[in-house]
Amino acid sequence: MRQKKLIQNRIRRFAAAGIGMFLLLSAVFSLRAYATDDQDDFNYSGPLDADTNEPVREDRETDNGRTRLSDTMVYDKNTRSFVYAINNGLNEIRSSAADGMVTNSTVTIYSASDTNIIVHKDGTELTGKIQTLKEPGEYVVSTQSGSDLQRVFSFSIVGKTTNGLQHFTVPEGFYMADVKLDGSGYYYTRYGADLTAEGEYTLTYVCSASDTAYSLQVTIDRTPPVLTFSGKINSENQVRSALEFTGVEEGGTVTVVKDNNLITVRADSEGVYKLADSGLYTIRAYDAAGNMTEYQYRVMMYFNISSIIFVLLAALLVIGIGIYVLVRRNSLKIG
Repeated sequence: MRQKKLIQNRIRRFAAAGIGMFLLLSAVFSLRAYATDDQDDFNYSGPLDADTNEPVREDRETDNGRTRLSDTMVYDKNTRSFVYAINNGLNEIRSSAADGMVTNSTVTIYSASDTNIIVHKDGTELTGKIQTLKEPGEYVVSTQSGSDLQRVFSFSIVGKTTNGLQHFTVPEGFYMADVKLDGSGYYYTRYGADLTAEGEYTLTYVCSASDTAYSLQVTIDRTPPVLTFSGKINSENQVRSALEFTGVEEGGTVTVVKDNNLITVRADSEGVYKLADSGLYTIRAYDAAGNMTEYQYRVMMYFNISSIIFVLLAALLVIGIGIYVLVRRNSLKIG
């Protein structure tokens, strides 16, 4: 009997110890789960970063309606412009273009009158007023202090039709919202789209700081222009007549070089260009997208109505001079 009670007491002690251990482990796991939930699933009602889907950090939020997009660029909701601090924050430049933006709209730049701003277009420094920029090209905006030139931001302006864009990348602080090619949906990522295919693109991208949508409508054209030539042309591009050509596209241009000299040639009312003088011609045709095709022809000496009349007049002049000389000689002999 006594041994039986001893065994029962031991069983009760083991059961109590097991229950205690279970409660202790349950409490530890509950505390860890609470701590994890408190870190990962906290209640947040503020703005989210459009790039990372994370809460916007406090250092990206600024006063006076400004929101930081990158280390060097702030968006000002009041003026709807992008702001760049210069001279250690003592001055600033405001622009309608974000750093890295590609647009075919006019870009405006504002700064204090005492700010020394330098703008390069395709590597060449611009002179005169630079507040409004609209010509296609690659632009770099810098500021100069003494002999030091410091880049502030850059952007690109493209024409409505171009061959220069292979890929479109959204500026920092933006995300791609939609891309259409010839009116149909087209593949894109959050950060850009491939533009190697020809056609009319509509790209929509959004500034995460203001939820403002920006649009770029551009036609990608990589097909060179084609001119049509007429005249007495042989297989070696030698011409024994006037050389005529057509096919200069609307918005396109043509340059003509004759014997290494640039000359001016204009089309007639029907769009026909005519090269009548003998010489070596290099004709370059450009379309609105910037594609170029080069042709080369040599116009040889040939006879046409004008040249025949000229030869006859020259012959008559020589005959007339000969008759005059003979008459003069005879008159002198008679005298």
